[in-house]
Amino acid sequence: RKNFRGYLQEEEVRLKKYFYVLRPLLAVRWVEAGKGIPPMRFADLLAGSALDAPLRAEIDELLAIKQRAGEAQYGPRRPLLHAFIVQELARGEVPPSLPASRDGDIKTLDALLFRTVMER
Repeated sequence: RKNFRGYLQEEEVRLKKYFYVLRPLLAVRWVEAGKGIPPMRFADLLAGSALDAPLRAEIDELLAIKQRAGEAQYGPRRPLLHAFIVQELARGEVPPSLPASRDGDIKTLDALLFRTVMER
């Protein structure tokens, strides 16, 4: 959120900053999809992310520009990426819903938590 607010609001932006924002957003989606720990390499993270074709093409184009131009390349703000980031950040503002009922024996869970914390 901080990188998005600080670096990607002007009409001309440093393109590398998109990756500082996209990586954690894609990592969250990776975890939410039940895939475990997200890969470190951005290319692997991107390859395993379910994105619509236009968004994926936009990110691929940005990667190509960054590889050709280097780290300090500036360019116009990208509306499609901007909209995706805004949508994902807004999605993160909504707390997950919890089950209405809490059936089951919570004493077992409490004991496990206590043992786990106290043994460390």
